[in-house]
Amino acid sequence: MKNKLRALGRSFLLDVGLRGKLLCIFFLLLVLPLGVFTLYAFHRINTVIEEQTYSAAQKAFDDTHTAVEDLLGRLTQVANVLTMEPSLYALAASDSTDTTYIQRLEDRDRISTTFTYLRSMSGVDRIRLYVSNDYLYTNSADIVSLDSVQDSEWFRSFREGSVVCWFGPADFADQPESEQGWYSLMRLIYDPSHVQEPLAILRVDISAERVDAAVSRSTITRNGTVLLLDGGEVLSASSPDRAETLSSSMPASAAGWVEVDTPQGPCRAQTVALENCGWTLAAALPRDDIFRTSRKLRLEMLVVVVVLAAASYFLAYRLSQSITRRLYRLNDTMHAVELGDVYARVTPQGRDEIGQLMHSFSNMMTRIDTLMDEKLEQGQQIKALELKALQAQINPHFLYNSLDLINCTAIANNVPQISRMVNALAKFYRLSLSRGREVIPLADELKHARLYVEIQNMRFENRVHTEWNVEPGVEQCPIIKIVLQPIIENAIIHGIFEKPDKTGNLRIAAFRQADDLIITVEDDGVGMDDETRLANFAASASSANTKGGYGVRNINERLHLAYGAEYGLSCESVPGEGTRVTIRIPAAEEETGKPQE
Repeated sequence: MKNKLRALGRSFLLDVGLRGKLLCIFFLLLVLPLGVFTLYAFHRINTVIEEQTYSAAQKAFDDTHTAVEDLLGRLTQVANVLTMEPSLYALAASDSTDTTYIQRLEDRDRISTTFTYLRSMSGVDRIRLYVSNDYLYTNSADIVSLDSVQDSEWFRSFREGSVVCWFGPADFADQPESEQGWYSLMRLIYDPSHVQEPLAILRVDISAERVDAAVSRSTITRNGTVLLLDGGEVLSASSPDRAETLSSSMPASAAGWVEVDTPQGPCRAQTVALENCGWTLAAALPRDDIFRTSRKLRLEMLVVVVVLAAASYFLAYRLSQSITRRLYRLNDTMHAVELGDVYARVTPQGRDEIGQLMHSFSNMMTRIDTLMDEKLEQGQQIKALELKALQAQINPHFLYNSLDLINCTAIANNVPQISRMVNALAKFYRLSLSRGREVIPLADELKHARLYVEIQNMRFENRVHTEWNVEPGVEQCPIIKIVLQPIIENAIIHGIFEKPDKTGNLRIAAFRQADDLIITVEDDGVGMDDETRLANFAASASSANTKGGYGVRNINERLHLAYGAEYGLSCESVPGEGTRVTIRIPAAEEETGKPQE
C-alpha cells in the first residue's frame, strides 16, 4: 500500500502540469497553514470568549447577589434594632384600662418617630406593628390591629411557622391592592414577663419594585435569566416569561456553573442561598448565548479567511499563468520544431530565468540554422570535391594506360630518355590512383611528391634542388592522399619559377610534435604579401584551383573535413625571401598497407 501511494505521488509530480504544481505549492505553503492557523484561532477564541463570558456572568451574578442581599439584609437589621426597643414592648403589652388617652398618644408618637427614623436611616420602605389590644391608635399606618389580618393567608402561614418568617409579593395576593407588592420580614414580639406568649407581630417591608430592579439590572447575557426563588416558587425574575420553565430545573445548590437541561435547551446554571431569609438566587445562561459571540466571530473569521484564500488563489493563479504562459509558448515552439518546423521561433519576454531560457532557445535555433546552412554548403563542397576526385581518378587511369603504351614503344625504338620520363609519370599516376583509397601512408604521399619533383626537374633541367628530412617512424602515419604534391607544385611554379633565374631550393620535412604529425614545405622563391597569403590560406577563403592541380584552399578544406577545424594548413611568407607552408594532422598509428612500388 505504501509503495502504491509512493508511486501515485511520484506519478503526480511527473505528470501534473507546471501550473497545477504551482497551485499545489500555493495550497501547501499558504492555504494549508492558513487553515491550520484558523482552526487554532477558532479554538482559542472559543476558549477565551467562554472564559470571558463566564467571568462577566459571574461578576454580574455576584453584583446581583450583593444587591439583593443588601436590600433584604436591611429588613433583618431593622427588625433586630426594633426588637431591642423597650417602648415597642411597652406599647404592645399595655392595658387600655391602665393607660390614659394622652399616654397612648405619646406611645404612638414615640413608636412612629422611631419607625420614621429607621426607615430613613436603613432605606426600608415600611415598618408596621400588629398588636392585639384595642387602642384607638391601632388604626394608624404604623400600628395595626391583629384582628384586621387574622383571616389573611400570610397570617395563617405565619402562625404555622417559626418566630421569623419571610414573605414575597405573592403571599399578599388576598390583601387589598395597597397591601400587595412587598417583600416582608415578619417577627413575633413576646411579652418580656411571659416569654412564651406573643404580644405582637413586627413587619418590615421593602418595595417589590426595588428588589425586582436589583434582580433585573445585571444583564448576564441576552437570554440569561436571574431568579429569586423560594423553594420552587419564583419570587422575582429578570425575564418573567422564561422564569416558570427554568425554576424547576435549577439545582438546589451549586458552587459554580453547572450544566443543566431545561425546557428551553441546555444551560449553565448557578445558585446561591441568601442569608437569613432562606431564599436562593439563581442564574441560568443558555448555551447558545455563551457561544453566540464566538460563533459570530468565527463566522466573520471564516468569511475573511475564505475571501483571503480566494484572493490569494486568484493572485497565485494569475502569477502562475504569467509564468506558465511563457513556458507553454516555449514548449509549443519546441514541439513545432520537433515536428519539423525549423523556422518556428519564440519571442523572448522578460529578464528572469524563463526569459533567459526563451532567449537561449531563440539563439540556439538561430545557431542551428547557421550550422544547417554551413552543413549544406559543406555538403555541396564535398560533392564537388568528390566529383573532382572522381575526375582525378579517371584521368590517371587513361593516362597510365597511354603512358604504358608509350614506354613500350620507346623501349622498342631504343629511346631511354623517353622511357625514364614515361616510367616516372606512370609511377606518379599510379600513386595518384592508390587503388581507390582516400587515406594512404605518409610514405606513399612522400613518394608521390618526389616523383612530381623528379618530373619537373626532367622538364626544367634540374633547376629545383630538393632536400628531404623525414623523421624515422612517421612514414606509416596515415594521411589523406594528394595533399603534399599540390603544395610542392605551388612552391615550384609560383615561388621558385617566378624568380629571374628560375632556380631554387626546396626543403621538405616530416616529424612528430606531441600527438600531431607536422609536414613543412619551405622554398626560397619570390614569397607573397599578406593579402595573397590570406586569400589562399584563410579558412573563409573560397575554393580555387592552381595551375599544378588542387589549390591550397581546397587542400585546407579537405583537411578540415577529415580531421577537424583545429588541423589544416598554415603559411609564413616574406616577399623576396620565400615561403614556408606547414601541414598539421593527427599522428595516428594505423596500418594502411605497404607503400606502393
